[in-house]
Amino acid sequence: MGEEFDFYSEEEIKEIVQRFQETLETKKSLFFDIDELSAVIDNYFEQGNLEMLKNVLHYSLEQYPGNYEFLLKKAQYYALADMPEKGLELLDELGNIGDSDFYMTKGSLLSQLQYYREAIEEYTHALNQNHDLIEVYSNIAFEYENLEQYDKALDYLFKVLAIEPDNEHTLSEIGLCYEMADRSKDAILFFKDFIDKYPYNKGAWFNLAISYNSNGDSEKAIEAYEYVLAIDEEYASAWFNIANIYFSLGNYEKAIEYYNETINKEEPDVVSYYFLAEAYEQSDMLENALKIYKEAVKINSTFIEAFLGLARTYFKLGDLKLAYESIVKATVIEEHMPLFWNLRSVRLKEQGYGKLARFLSDYLIKNNPKESAFYVNRAILDIIDGDFSDALKTIVKGLKKAPNDDQKGLLLYFKGLFEMLEGNLKDGLADFETAINLNKMEFYNPILQGELIGLEIESLDLLFAKYDLHIEKD
Repeated sequence: MGEEFDFYSEEEIKEIVQRFQETLETKKSLFFDIDELSAVIDNYFEQGNLEMLKNVLHYSLEQYPGNYEFLLKKAQYYALADMPEKGLELLDELGNIGDSDFYMTKGSLLSQLQYYREAIEEYTHALNQNHDLIEVYSNIAFEYENLEQYDKALDYLFKVLAIEPDNEHTLSEIGLCYEMADRSKDAILFFKDFIDKYPYNKGAWFNLAISYNSNGDSEKAIEAYEYVLAIDEEYASAWFNIANIYFSLGNYEKAIEYYNETINKEEPDVVSYYFLAEAYEQSDMLENALKIYKEAVKINSTFIEAFLGLARTYFKLGDLKLAYESIVKATVIEEHMPLFWNLRSVRLKEQGYGKLARFLSDYLIKNNPKESAFYVNRAILDIIDGDFSDALKTIVKGLKKAPNDDQKGLLLYFKGLFEMLEGNLKDGLADFETAINLNKMEFYNPILQGELIGLEIESLDLLFAKYDLHIEKD
């Protein structure tokens, strides 16, 4: 959006922006011509500064009422601010004078409203107006991805690549489309052919490696990543991905080597530190694990997994007090999806940290007595131990605290399920049907769905059919 005003140097733009900011601060009316205001607007677009964009657009339209260019930029502002309805309303008022930016802006706004086919139509109009081909082809490809029409998306991404073979983003999108279409073998053939033409294209080697890994060929994936590093040894993502492969293969020594290289090549990143610490933990190098988990927490004090890593490590070192303290620190971090706590506690249980898993679940219930998901969490730990009686007691306890029908519905699904698993089919079916009537949508809770898969109870299947429910097996 700022290409029209490249005749301003960086220093000149800086000076114009500073003058505009002084205008706002002093409330003095200084003169800016249209080109200067456009440069200020584009500057704030590049920064993504919505507040200043709003200010400069208001100022510009006060100085030049009805200016087509500023009104169009205001519509683009609405796109950036995620207000597509307002943007489209403004474009309808503005009308089109055959300007490609109008079509591109309208396409973007329609896309935000998930009108993907209509967005493609607008981008196609821009194509006919000789708009930047790379931008138009990329946008059309993106809309076809939204429509899950990956073959058509690939057609347009190939067009981008024909213009700009070094476009790493496009290469990544091509790899993603092949992966989403479950065509990893085709991806391998494509990237190998592309590399034959451009042997030093690190983006192609990188995506070839991803495709090999998706196809289950770890050895060739590592080899392709090594080619990336031969071209550019500072390519941190290649170091990181090789480390992940070695970690998944249980080769923690090599994983540690490559995670350390990753950390040396990039700005401090909590995920890299976390995985390095976990590799040390898996290697029983517990003091090293402790040190790196603490570094991860310093980088990002809201990264829950790092605190759980500390808890596991302290537990293995025999310091139960610090292990529990680490779990408490994890639970006070805001988590928008209570479901994830279930996954974490079950993982702790499966890793052999049942004591920590139970402490985590009990602590969550203690501090969130009205959150039904945490009672389900605790009950599932009992089920893993084969203790249906305690699981049911936990669910009943949760039902007494449940603040509304939605929460009760979730608990009754599991109460019914556990009763059926224990052999009490009549009460189980009754509770399950009550749950459906209270909160039908909660039937598709991923944890409940996971428990229902493989369950063969004819009367339960009839209940599903009665309410048009089905188990999502994928």
